[in-house]
Amino acid sequence: MLRSIPLMLAGMLAASCQHQAPGAQIASSNEPEQAPVYVIAICGDCHAVTADSLSPNPQAPGFADIANSPGVTHETLVAFLSDAHNYPLQMDVDLDEEDIATIADHIMTLQSDDYHRTPS
Repeated sequence: MLRSIPLMLAGMLAASCQHQAPGAQIASSNEPEQAPVYVIAICGDCHAVTADSLSPNPQAPGFADIANSPGVTHETLVAFLSDAHNYPLQMDVDLDEEDIATIADHIMTLQSDDYHRTPS
C-alpha cells in the first residue's frame, strides 16, 4: 500500500493539470491521443507524450518524434530505457520492467506512416 501512494499522488497531480474544453470527450488511455497517466506523471514534465503536443523542455524530444525515428522498435526502446546510463542527467528516474514496458508500449502507439516532425 505504501508503494502505491506516490503513484496515486502522481496520477492525481497529472490529472489535475489537464484542461478540457466544455463538452469535449476525454480519450481513453488506449488511444494514441491520450497517454497513460503514469507516462504523463513520469515523463510529461519534459517530453511531449502525445502526438499533438510540444515538449515542455525544448531539449527533450517528443515521444512522437522518438517513435518515428529511423530504426526505433519496441525492442530498441526497451533496451534504451533499461539502461539508466543512457539517460541524460536530467532524467533522474528509476524504472522497473513494468514501467519500461508501459512507456515503450505508449511510444509505439505514436508511430505513423503519415508522421511529419513538428518544426522546433
